[in-house]
Amino acid sequence: MTRFGQRRIVVVTVAAFVLLAFLVMILYWDQIRLIVGKAQWQLASAGFLSIIVSCLCLSFGYVLVNQVFGIVASSWKSFEIGFLSTTLNNVLGFLGAAGHSMRVELIEGQKNDAGEVLAGSIFHSYLNNVTFLLMLAFGLVSLLVSQTVYGGSVVGLALIAILMVMALAVCTAVMFVTQLKSGLLRLLKRVWHSLTHRDIGSFLADLDHGLTRGVVALRSRPGELILLLILMVAEWAFQALALWFCFAAFGNVPNVWVLLSGFGIGLSAGSLSFVPGGLGVQDASMAGIYSLLGMSFTQAVLVAILFRVVSDFIPFLVSLPFYAQLVGRQPS
Repeated sequence: MTRFGQRRIVVVTVAAFVLLAFLVMILYWDQIRLIVGKAQWQLASAGFLSIIVSCLCLSFGYVLVNQVFGIVASSWKSFEIGFLSTTLNNVLGFLGAAGHSMRVELIEGQKNDAGEVLAGSIFHSYLNNVTFLLMLAFGLVSLLVSQTVYGGSVVGLALIAILMVMALAVCTAVMFVTQLKSGLLRLLKRVWHSLTHRDIGSFLADLDHGLTRGVVALRSRPGELILLLILMVAEWAFQALALWFCFAAFGNVPNVWVLLSGFGIGLSAGSLSFVPGGLGVQDASMAGIYSLLGMSFTQAVLVAILFRVVSDFIPFLVSLPFYAQLVGRQPS
C-alpha cells in the first residue's frame, strides 16, 4: 500500500470515529453535558500513562522474542518497531496485519528473511492473544460465579467464555503441533496460488522454519518464556487499568469482573471485525456489554469513546514523528 493510501485510511478512520462521537452527542446531549461537567479529566491523563506503560511492556516483549528467535536487529531498533507497530495496529490493524507488515518491512534485510521475521512477530502476537483470552475467560467465569448477571445474559456470557477457551486451544495446537502447523501452511500455499497464481512456498518455508526454531529455543529457555508471559500479563493489566481510569473520570467504576468482561468482549469484537482498528464495533460492543450489566448507557458510551481516544488515537498521533525518523534511518 502506498503512503498516500495509508494516509487516506487514517483520515477516513479518524473522520468516521469523529462522526460516530458527534451522533452520540446529538442523541444524548443533555445526559452527556451533565456527566462531562462532573468529569475528572486528570484521571483520563492517568489512563493515557497506563496505556504508554502497556505499550512499553509489549515492546520489551517483542525485543525478547526477536532475541530468542535469532532475528538480527539491535534491541533498540526492535523496541522502536515494537512500539510503533503496536500504535499502528490499534488504529489500522485487522488481525494484526498492519503491525506484522511494518515489522517485516523494517527488519527484513540481508541478515533476516521475511518469513523468519514474520514468525517472530506472529509468535509475539500469539503469546499476547493467549494471555488476553485467558484473562477474558477468567473474567467471564468469575462474573458468572459472582452472580452479577442473571437470565439470558448468563447463557450468552457462558457461551463466549467457552468460545474463548476453544480459540485458545486451537491457536495453541497450530503453534506447537508441527504436523498441524505445516499442514495449515501447505493449505495456505495452495489457496494463495489458486487466487493469485503466485508461489509463496519459499516464504512459507521460512515462516515454518522460523516458528519451529523459535519454539524449540523457548523450550530450552524457560526463563525467557516466563518473562514474556509476565510482560504480556502486565500489558493487558495496564490497558484494563486505563479503562478503569476512564470510568473513574466519569465517577462510576464497575467491579473488576464487570470491567474485565466488557473490556475483553469489546476488544475481541473489534479485533475480529473487518473494520480497521475495530472502529465503532469495539466501542459499541463495549458500551452494550456495560449497559447490559447494569451501567448507564450514556456513561458506557462516553467511557468507550474516551478509552478509544486515550488508548488508540493519542498514542498513534504521538508516534507519527518517531515513525518518520525510523523510516528515514532505513538504508535505501
